[in-house]
Amino acid sequence: MFITLRDWWRQLDHYYWLTAFLAARGAQIQTCRLIAAALASLAGVVIASLGSPAGPHGDVGRLVAIGVAVVCMLMALTWLRRGWPSRAQSTAFVIVSALCIATVCLVQADPVNGMFATTTFAVLSGYIAFFHTPRLMTLNFLVGGATAATLAVRLVGSGDTAIAVSALMFLTVVNFAAPLACQALVHLLGVNVANSDIEPLTGLLNREAFLHTVAALIASRNRDDDRFLVVAVIELDNFGLLTHTDGRVSGARARVAVGQTMRETTRSNAVVAHVPDSEFLIADSFPTSDSSPLVERVLSAIRTTPPRTSASIGVVSIPMQGLAELPPDDLLDELIDIARSAMRHARRAGGDQAHYVISPSLSALDGDEPSR
Repeated sequence: MFITLRDWWRQLDHYYWLTAFLAARGAQIQTCRLIAAALASLAGVVIASLGSPAGPHGDVGRLVAIGVAVVCMLMALTWLRRGWPSRAQSTAFVIVSALCIATVCLVQADPVNGMFATTTFAVLSGYIAFFHTPRLMTLNFLVGGATAATLAVRLVGSGDTAIAVSALMFLTVVNFAAPLACQALVHLLGVNVANSDIEPLTGLLNREAFLHTVAALIASRNRDDDRFLVVAVIELDNFGLLTHTDGRVSGARARVAVGQTMRETTRSNAVVAHVPDSEFLIADSFPTSDSSPLVERVLSAIRTTPPRTSASIGVVSIPMQGLAELPPDDLLDELIDIARSAMRHARRAGGDQAHYVISPSLSALDGDEPSR
């Protein structure tokens, strides 16, 4: 039992990979809107309770309730802004939310009404179970427990011991069951990610899924297609120095941030993957062999992505006509090797730039000598 609790206490949070998991499925915006709606609803409930005799009592209580409603609305607005919050911002959100819930519960004139409102801690526990550590969950449980205990004492003082005990038992079950259920779901998601096409850290495709998806893209083109297949290999510059000086966690954060940047700067039908350690792959089709607008956009975006590193990019462009007749794995392995070689050329030239290879000769395809 002790070992189980110790292992649970030492669990790392799931913030980065679950954030990436949501992003890979295009669910970040919907999740942000859902949380914003929940916060706005909480603010509405607090304001509505001002009109009830069982609600906040006294001028001070009413002012405190209004203040909590304002804070909830401000937090709702932050969840509606562009971009997913950082882990520190999310932690601050949890702490402020717990304090707001406790405050609203304690200013209720009727302690039964306050006990009913403490069930909101279970919702917050669910969020913590998904994204944060058991330590933060314990903090939320302690704040919720102290709030419920205070209200139970008020109930006992009013002569209703039975309802105080039953309410405490109910709240204990709810506040334990909700995070346990959410943690079980997170575990299932983790198993799903580990056995799926998703690279767990960034939520992008892994190499095998990249090859499969690009092969399907090539196969979907007809023989008369005059578009170009573009494959790019992106390697973060000075990534080893970053992990050496700031640690592996900083390296993981950098890869997650760059993965998010890749999604935001490529087309929705582009194929984007992350392969260990700091290498990313992009494949897309273009009407010409000139993919420089995309590549320059990616380079510029990475420069402004925390921790503001740079990247070397190797790009290969080849006509799609006839590619569907070739073995897809051999073809793509060769294209990635050519792009990776071009990436090394860009790195040797100083990094923070791209090197292009257009219509190279492939061992699987007869053609002209490559032009550079």
